[in-house]
Amino acid sequence: MIVLLTTAGHMKTHLHCRQWASVKVTVLPYHRVLSSRRLPRATYIFADMDRLGFWELELSARLCRLLRAAGMRTLNDPAVVMQRFALLRALKREGRNDFQVYRVDDDESPNRFPVFLRTESAHRGTQSQLLHTQADIEAAVSSATDRGIPRKELLLVEYCAEPVADGLFRKLSGYRVGRRMVPAIAVHDSSWHAKTGTLGIADAKTYEDEFASVTENRYGEMLRPYFDVAHVDYGRADFGFACGKPQVYEINTNPHIKTVKSHPYPSRIAAARLSLELLEQAFAEIDTDAVSGTVSIDDEVLARQRRLDRWTFGPRWTP
Repeated sequence: MIVLLTTAGHMKTHLHCRQWASVKVTVLPYHRVLSSRRLPRATYIFADMDRLGFWELELSARLCRLLRAAGMRTLNDPAVVMQRFALLRALKREGRNDFQVYRVDDDESPNRFPVFLRTESAHRGTQSQLLHTQADIEAAVSSATDRGIPRKELLLVEYCAEPVADGLFRKLSGYRVGRRMVPAIAVHDSSWHAKTGTLGIADAKTYEDEFASVTENRYGEMLRPYFDVAHVDYGRADFGFACGKPQVYEINTNPHIKTVKSHPYPSRIAAARLSLELLEQAFAEIDTDAVSGTVSIDDEVLARQRRLDRWTFGPRWTP
């Protein structure tokens, strides 16, 4: 069995995994697992960490170490996985990315324009259009805080994207599952931030190239060092090409796993199906026998938190 931990409001990302025949994936919220006295022997994936508070991260890191000490396989150590700001800074510092990121509350100003506003946590997409001046930045920050977004969450990111054809932007992706690199399908859009895609904007040749990319896992090994920098064992890297090199925009530890049921181009459906088959195989490789007993979670800090959570969340998870 594989147990994937997410925040309570974002457990639907891996619903498709229930259809897999070769591996059982159970998705649970952090508070249920952290409040449990015993846990089954399984592979544990710590996901969705950019939505956790500092104390939840610390508790999760303690649990991760207890599980490892008990001989269980864990993916994504909450104590070392890099969040968005730290990762983008590290990738720029190492010369892997060509763009820089800044906190709006820091004294440091962007070296080049345009930039755009986004949050450090969660996956809400961009929070502004492209900003070309300091006055634009100040107006965008004011608009964001007026909507209730805390300043400490706001980042400025230098724009670094290029269309692959006239009016067509493509966001590429690739998964890591343990040591296995798994190809993913792309997002095609008329907008530079390419978050959800626009149906019909790409042509048959583009989707045929996508199928070839998935078939040959074109970008798998290229992405491995980015995951290594981030200390991410499970997640999906989103990237594009600009200035002749890959630019990784983020690594999502709770990616939305979904299929493509219908599409004008059969090669798109075939690429999505193949990607999911390879992803299932990768999950099966990290699986742990579901009938090998349980482990007692004997930790003073976690026990104290369990007593508090009993009044907040109700009954604990009993495997």
